[in-house]
Amino acid sequence: MKVDEENKRVLVRQSWLKDMLLCPERARLSVTKPEFRTQNDSAAIGTAVHSGIESLLSGRCSVADAPDISLVKFKEMEVEGVRHTNVSPESWHGHVVGLTKAFIADILPNVPSGGACEAKFEVPTGQFVNGYELWFEGTMDYLHKDGIWDWKTAARKYSLLEKQSQDVQSAIYSFAGNKLGVTELKSVFNFGVMIRTNNPYGQILSVTRSKAHSDFVIKQALSAVAVVFAMTEKTGIPTDERWLINDQHYLCSQRWCPWWSVCKGAHISEPDNQLEVE
Repeated sequence: MKVDEENKRVLVRQSWLKDMLLCPERARLSVTKPEFRTQNDSAAIGTAVHSGIESLLSGRCSVADAPDISLVKFKEMEVEGVRHTNVSPESWHGHVVGLTKAFIADILPNVPSGGACEAKFEVPTGQFVNGYELWFEGTMDYLHKDGIWDWKTAARKYSLLEKQSQDVQSAIYSFAGNKLGVTELKSVFNFGVMIRTNNPYGQILSVTRSKAHSDFVIKQALSAVAVVFAMTEKTGIPTDERWLINDQHYLCSQRWCPWWSVCKGAHISEPDNQLEVE
């Protein structure tokens, strides 16, 4: 979330909104303690594969060279530091190359040509909170008139039902695509998912987004921004005062949350959660 005082706008990204819905305290710490943010192995693999895909779709490299482009990007991130979570470090390079090849084999043949890679956007919603107009901002992986595409890497297949009924990103991006005059008000949003297994493969999962989804995600964003304004005396700038802490999900752990040590981990360690068996 970013407040533009000059134009009386508040800009929201889908990643920030998802953090707020997951755990408001995580969203606060991402602003007040950015030095704790580190690249974990799963995210780094995804970023590297994105690099190869973008180079390929934008015509900067050939199909044969795309896996190498991805691997070069990953090695650059390794130099900066990649945090180990649940992917064996010995397999990192193989996953990067294998997932890029899975995109080429299983997803690329279905991607229409003529789209825009890494399409940045800032669009107004026409709705206001505390006198500020809500805007959405972000970057689409691939914007095409027939539908938006987003590239994902994952350890398992995505659930169509879950994405159709609950996904925030597709609602915001589809709204933005229509505001930009590229997609229809009712459109298809495509997840191009590369599954990280010993034999990587691609999954294309398409959801439908309409005005109803746009209206609801705007309402979600307005409610999140209202909470932040209430907690920051209308500045939008988080202070050291704690926000709501939600630990009722698997991402609240030392492995998955960069701010664990200054949040729940400052009080509870792994031994505290060991079961005592008589």
